[in-house]
Amino acid sequence: MQYDWKEWMLPVNGRPVKVYIHEIILSYSRKKYYCSSLSITTADIIRAIASAIEYFGGIAEEIVIDNPRQMVIAHNNNGVIRYNDEFLRFCGLYGIDTVPCRPYRARTKGKVERPFYYIQEHLLKGLEVEGIARFDGLLYDFTERYNKRTHSDLGESPEERFMRDEKPLLRPIPEVEPAEIFPKEIRSVTNDGYISWAGALYPVPMKHCLRQVKIETLFGKTLKVYSMDGSIIAEHDIRVSDRHKRPVHPEHEQLNREYRERKGAYRSETLKRFKEAFKQQGEVFIEGLKKTVSANMYWHIEEILKLTEIYTAEDITAAMKECIECDSYHKNSIKRLLKSKTPGEPLIENINNPCIARSINITRPLSAYRVMEKEVLA
Repeated sequence: MQYDWKEWMLPVNGRPVKVYIHEIILSYSRKKYYCSSLSITTADIIRAIASAIEYFGGIAEEIVIDNPRQMVIAHNNNGVIRYNDEFLRFCGLYGIDTVPCRPYRARTKGKVERPFYYIQEHLLKGLEVEGIARFDGLLYDFTERYNKRTHSDLGESPEERFMRDEKPLLRPIPEVEPAEIFPKEIRSVTNDGYISWAGALYPVPMKHCLRQVKIETLFGKTLKVYSMDGSIIAEHDIRVSDRHKRPVHPEHEQLNREYRERKGAYRSETLKRFKEAFKQQGEVFIEGLKKTVSANMYWHIEEILKLTEIYTAEDITAAMKECIECDSYHKNSIKRLLKSKTPGEPLIENINNPCIARSINITRPLSAYRVMEKEVLA
């Protein structure tokens, strides 16, 4: 069995994305397995080889590899080889002997080097896709076609040669605990329900806020999030662009939706009370508020309704009518008319200066500054 990868700039939705194409080939039958990743970590290589083993349905005795740092830390000319610990643990668990090429002698695994030319000419050149999932589908179809076509050197298809001569010689796949092969990283969840990975934020259930979770990535495409007891709690497609954007948290959206519903119901009820209390004058005043103080119209309406605790609805309606005649739509206009007017004599100068504060020393209890929920909703 031989392994190698190739980088390729693939246009995805019109934007070039660096894709790593993994190739594993069985030396005798030439049967191959292709998969792709958006990163090239040791875990990505291990997943690619493990996926190939599942695809072949068994394990070959050895694997011929190059000398990248993801697998080989050092390979001296005197034959001393230092392997990456993670890769060596994987090979040990699966019982695979590793055969690194001599440094600068990649032709040792020519069965892999040359077929990359074939996939480049027959699939990659000129290819544009709408998404990575679409590319993975095309890559799988290409693999199936390649394995079933007649090989020019063999005189038969790799699939026929594999099923007849090679598959019976493969060793069974051992039952290995995935956690032993793919160790997970630990991340802390923020107080608003996000974790950070590779410069991007991803939401997790709010009940895990300020707790630690475990994460793992699959080929740089998928991010899986687990609780500390090992149960999966979230899964996301890794964003290859717009990483700086903050995604909307699903639970935040639910809370926002509930808030908007309460807010809408509160405003409808407030308008209904206002119109019932002040009839036609109230409807005209509302239209005036929409034009002048639309941003906090409902706060003005609520403040005017509070005046009914002190004044009669008839007095407030009369003051409102005078405000409408003066084209002054503000809750302070009505309040000052009610406080300052003498019967039959509106004080127009007070109406036109609704926001001038009186120079009076006022002492209030602190409870007067408590924000009520209905004021926030307004």
